[in-house]
Amino acid sequence: MNVAVQVNMQPQQPSHILKQRTGPDDPVLQETLEEALSQVTADDVISIADELSARHERLFLNLQVDSASLTSSFADIAAAVTHTKANARALTDYFNHGDHKLITELLITEMPAPVRVAIFVEKLNALDTRLAMELATGLLHYTSPKDNWLWTRWLWDPTTATGILPLLAGSTHNLLAENFADGYARVGSVTAMSMKFAEGTGLWSDELVSNEKRAPFANSAFLACAYNVYLFGTTSWRLSREFNNLLPSLPNMARKLLGLKKSGA
Repeated sequence: MNVAVQVNMQPQQPSHILKQRTGPDDPVLQETLEEALSQVTADDVISIADELSARHERLFLNLQVDSASLTSSFADIAAAVTHTKANARALTDYFNHGDHKLITELLITEMPAPVRVAIFVEKLNALDTRLAMELATGLLHYTSPKDNWLWTRWLWDPTTATGILPLLAGSTHNLLAENFADGYARVGSVTAMSMKFAEGTGLWSDELVSNEKRAPFANSAFLACAYNVYLFGTTSWRLSREFNNLLPSLPNMARKLLGLKKSGA
């Protein structure tokens, strides 16, 4: 049976939220990105790195891998490795049976980190791949930040070819991989290379990297801020100032990406 649907073909009225822009080469885009960058300071990046360091000491430094300890702390771990309550709840529900064997193997197996990540993600095939990746790399990075790095969807999402890393690298070329292990290694390489860009932003300071507790989290703090500078800049480019005034501050948006609590400052 065919059902006819009447469609209103009258032109829409211009939204008071959406601005009329011409595209990514619009001259206003550079201006809005610079405005967004001005809303984050080097001290903000330092504060976020310090908060990551404090959480590392509180939650991850002496993390016990037995099931009882993991069960008691897992809700906090889930909140730390993903940026939404829904994702944290999905992780908690998945492991609510108390079987943390895969997590134990991830953390204590003596294999290269990319291999451990790949095995972990492949075995967690009932979870969204990106969420499994965020759990695996979050656990490794936050327990041993000097040796491991994050791979989150806001850093590099191969399913949509988006994230801050290809923006900083100028292309997706160095991030394309055929498997999880190679992908994790490539994310680490591009993360390291992106620090060259960081040095030219004014957000990367000697104070950020000279402190031995803070330095291992400098990359993550900077990249979360850089992502939100770009996100806020492109959003401001398209949306009205009244709408943008409703958004959280850029440093607090970065904290949310890293599973940190909002600062009241």
